[in-house]
Amino acid sequence: MLQEFKKHPFVAKLLEGGKMVRYGAKSLPYGGWWCIPPLAGDGWMVLGDSAGFLNSQRLKGIHLAIKSGMLAAETAFDGMVKNDFSLELLEGFQDRVDKSWIKTELWPVRNFHQGFEHGFLSGMFHAGIQQFTGGYGIRGHYANEAGHRRMQPLSRLPADGGPESHIIGPAKGDGKLTFDKLTDVYHSGTKHEEDQPAHLVIHDTDICNERCVKEFGNPCKNFCPASVYEMVEASDTPSGLQIHLNPSNCVHCKTCDIMDPYEIITWVPPEGGGGPNYEGM
Repeated sequence: MLQEFKKHPFVAKLLEGGKMVRYGAKSLPYGGWWCIPPLAGDGWMVLGDSAGFLNSQRLKGIHLAIKSGMLAAETAFDGMVKNDFSLELLEGFQDRVDKSWIKTELWPVRNFHQGFEHGFLSGMFHAGIQQFTGGYGIRGHYANEAGHRRMQPLSRLPADGGPESHIIGPAKGDGKLTFDKLTDVYHSGTKHEEDQPAHLVIHDTDICNERCVKEFGNPCKNFCPASVYEMVEASDTPSGLQIHLNPSNCVHCKTCDIMDPYEIITWVPPEGGGGPNYEGM
């Protein structure tokens, strides 16, 4: 979709004469306040992007991550003083968040992203009402649904691809304005120790090889921006295809963990120092 966007005459004119310097990709936790999970339990706290502290209206979250880290540190200090890291003590982190400017900033935009569920014009209508009602909008609490649940099965796709036929299949790239995924990965500067265990865990590859290939067409190979997931020919599977991982390509966007329709992919932290090089971006 980004490659198609860059082909628009207006955008292409802006980019004319330029060159790719760095590439990166990242999924954004912009579900808002209603998507924030429990922030603490026995021996653990969740903060930053992992907790969904991102202002979906401004698409900014670094300041929220830093503040949540400060509040988590204060809570951890209390636990160290009392040698108590139970839920009863650590849930004080939630209280600190609720009393801080984190909630002051996120509460008025809690329904912003959900308001765009039915498109731009509808979204602008809802955003306008929310702006004047302190974020309430017309419903007060707009419902959330995980992105992977919106994924449509292949059976609903017209045989010829329908109006989306022009974006089906991998982007080719001309090497100047548009680029293929492997060229993108090269410019990300990502690197991983080749002999490390894969940090992308597929809990049941039979689902990939037998079910997903027929039901959804293995969307991981499409939504992954770094060609980490491939379906290669295999004679010992019913579909004739088998999932293959290229974890050393990973740019740590975490899209696979979020958008897999079967929720069988888990992104775990790789070895220290591995991943993309974002200097210069």
